[in-house]
Amino acid sequence: MRKFAFALIATLALIPAAGFAHGNMQPQHGGIVQMSGETVFELVVKPASVELYVSEDDEPVAPANASANLVITVGGKESEVAMAAGANSGFVVQAAVPKGASVGVVVKYKNGSKTFTTYTLK
Repeated sequence: MRKFAFALIATLALIPAAGFAHGNMQPQHGGIVQMSGETVFELVVKPASVELYVSEDDEPVAPANASANLVITVGGKESEVAMAAGANSGFVVQAAVPKGASVGVVVKYKNGSKTFTTYTLK
């Protein structure tokens, strides 16, 4: 029994801790992925629009259950834009965001809670 317990502990020690993390950190829509708490954000910046995909515990957060805003800072000037419901349980806004801009993402849930993250576009 002791040999089995030792073997089990040794095997578990070899499993990376990242394997226990919640959320898929691989881009699903070709964007930039970040995690804040249990929330995974994927920001997809296109020439004339920005898409946002949000998930919690690998389940998409539908626009029907939340709202999303972007706070875009360029050259010290800040502007806030509301995002609309987009395709594939995402959010979208028609906006051109230049390289070097800082993009804050704020998601407000219908229950009153909110979560956020910030990107610096390269």
